Amino acid sequence: MSNDSRIPTLTITHTVPRQTPHNDFGTVLARAANEVVRSGAGLVGGMIPGGPIVSAAVSSAKTVVSAVAPKTSGAGMPATADTGGAGAAAGNQEAWDLLEAQKVLAAEGQKFNMAYLQLQNEMQKESREHTAVSNIMKVRHDSAKAAINNIR
Repeated sequence: MSNDSRIPTLTITHTVPRQTPHNDFGTVLARAANEVVRSGAGLVGGMIPGGPIVSAAVSSAKTVVSAVAPKTSGAGMPATADTGGAGAAAGNQEAWDLLEAQKVLAAEGQKFNMAYLQLQNEMQKESREHTAVSNIMKVRHDSAKAAINNIR
């Protein structure tokens, strides 16, 4: 029996400092959302029915995302904010503005959801009517076919 199937000796290396910058998920997500809203939403706005409403919603979303996304320093890390008295009051007002913008967006979203629900209900009603008419026509056809076969 040979000992070739044995596990080789274990080697341990010392840890090295992180080579890539540390990015928080929220920061990366906010930057990506800001970029999507900034670049793509304006292009799509002209193609969607109800363009002015969508445009207003996108503008509000852009404002909300830009307010949420932290400013970055040259190294890609979030810049530190000044926490002085006037800055805190302005930040508090921005928070209230952000909350108000979120409420407006929620109301707009609820309007769109209600319109979509109404459209779904109309489509279901039309589908039920079509099914009923189709079933009636099938019964009439089957009855006529049976009557013709009985005469033969």
